[in-house]
Amino acid sequence: MKKLLLISLAFHLSLATAFAQKAVVEEYAVEVTCESATHAVQHFRKVTTILSEQGASLATFVCSCSKNDRLTSFKGVVNDSTGRIIRKLKESELKKTEYSPYLAIDDYKIFLYYTPPVYPVTITYEWTVDSRDNLIEFPVFNPQDDYDISVKNASYSLKVPKSLSVRHAKQNIDAQVSVSDVSDDVQLFTLEVSNLPMLKKEPLTPPLTTRLPLARFAPTDFIYYGTRGNQRSWTDYGLWEYSLIRGLDQLPDAVQQELRQLTDTLKTPREKVAALYNHLEKTTRYVAILLGIGGQKPAPAADVCKSGYGDCKGLSNYMRAMLKAVGIDSHYTTISTVHQRFLPDFASAGQMNHVILQVPLPNDTLWLECTNPELPMGYVHGEIAGHDAIEVSEQGGRLVQLPIYADSTNLMQSSLDIRIHSNGVADLKLRQETFNRQYEAGRPLLKMTDDERLKAFHQILQVPQAEISRLQVTASAWEPKMVVDAEVRSNSYATQTGQRLFVPLCPLHHGYSVPNAMTDRQQDIFLDWGYLDVDDITLNIPDGYLVESLPKDITIEQPFATFNFSIQVDGNTIRIRNRLLRHAGTFDKALFLQLSAFYRTLSATYNQKVVLKKAE
Repeated sequence: MKKLLLISLAFHLSLATAFAQKAVVEEYAVEVTCESATHAVQHFRKVTTILSEQGASLATFVCSCSKNDRLTSFKGVVNDSTGRIIRKLKESELKKTEYSPYLAIDDYKIFLYYTPPVYPVTITYEWTVDSRDNLIEFPVFNPQDDYDISVKNASYSLKVPKSLSVRHAKQNIDAQVSVSDVSDDVQLFTLEVSNLPMLKKEPLTPPLTTRLPLARFAPTDFIYYGTRGNQRSWTDYGLWEYSLIRGLDQLPDAVQQELRQLTDTLKTPREKVAALYNHLEKTTRYVAILLGIGGQKPAPAADVCKSGYGDCKGLSNYMRAMLKAVGIDSHYTTISTVHQRFLPDFASAGQMNHVILQVPLPNDTLWLECTNPELPMGYVHGEIAGHDAIEVSEQGGRLVQLPIYADSTNLMQSSLDIRIHSNGVADLKLRQETFNRQYEAGRPLLKMTDDERLKAFHQILQVPQAEISRLQVTASAWEPKMVVDAEVRSNSYATQTGQRLFVPLCPLHHGYSVPNAMTDRQQDIFLDWGYLDVDDITLNIPDGYLVESLPKDITIEQPFATFNFSIQVDGNTIRIRNRLLRHAGTFDKALFLQLSAFYRTLSATYNQKVVLKKAE
């Protein structure tokens, strides 16, 4: 259960052979001409040599548009390895998305799927987008957007009126942004990079988004869908966000009265929050609605209450309104499910994609995921745990950080009783309790059909010829905890050879992949979350058999994990205890050989067998 033009072609091909490189971005150019605070023309040119079929997806053209972002020109050309044109791609071939999973949406995609007939092949795309009334941020400069792609030349050019102050921030780029005067009234920002080596994909590395070179450009003061704001700081940005939600937390008097009746008999604020969170789950559903101030403004709470649906903004604002109705303060909070860290000195809307609700109680702070109230109240799920967020209030925005669960609290506690018969058949009883992140990893079991759950359970308890007579999966409504109770018969659990039975000790943990022992590793080791597995296994020896041999106890301590395996005989039973604590964090790449060896030992230990011999 645990468990992204023809130049020196011969050189490019040699790179592909040596490093499994799939493409070279020969040229990537972004030219933005901003005529005013409400109008900009964005021109893009990208030339990509695709070296093999592994890079075929890079031949696809996709452009995000809306009623305020219009594609005004497009052309594409495909060249073979000799430079001969083999295809011209026309604007008439472009398609527009006609289906969306969203209820209401201003945004749409313009795309063209193209599959190269041969490799290598060079594809040139050139297009222009006209943007009006939504310049809260300029296009991001991201010449390299995947593993195994190098970049030869990339440039960014932004012309703006001097009356428009522009801020910029870089990530993984050494080159400096140059600022010069085009005229008395126009300023030019430029950035150029060249010869970016490909990013090699290695196991257990930081997220790709933290490794990519990119630069952000944004106006300090902006006009966005008719609203005015500034991004001098996160405080100022939060003031604009608050202006979008001000007054949207009003509910009809009858609804407020109903909410007060629901909570008046409850003693503590936490109990009242729980009652309203439960009410949110029962009366609403999540639907993305990307309308209203470019998808930034939530629907009024009264509308969500009436319709019974909303997006992350609307549901969080509705929950805020319900809490207000019973006298509990809360804060609308913007966050990213992609980026763990925001740029502390560069406030911008483009760094966030989600909204949650913060409830500051007297002795605790709750973080409510209103798009999925099936989660226990206050549980901070894996897509936001430890992430930066902006708490929005009348005083503006405040950069905060969500909590992250201690490694040992992400617990899987397994109790397994195995009764061996002399013919190798075994009856197994399992009780497994999971908490926090391990609970979250197992939650899909709750939504499965009976047949799907049985199939999935075979991956949890891997025993041969299994017949599952009982399987029950339950989850707590009040805490992040799930329990699996099962009874299973394995018709071929132990291997019988003459007078001996070879009995597996731990059928619980399989699928531990062993990373290759890389000696030329480039990145430090990154383990995004830690966990604790504790197994208590009782093996009942069949009558007439004695223990002939047992594995030895094992204790391993490493910076990234500790593991203990102990086994002892107690009369007619063998008791096994496994304890694995893996630590989250970043570890020196020099430890990778040790990590690889640790996983090999772990896998071998879990696969050990005890030998029983028939008494004479």
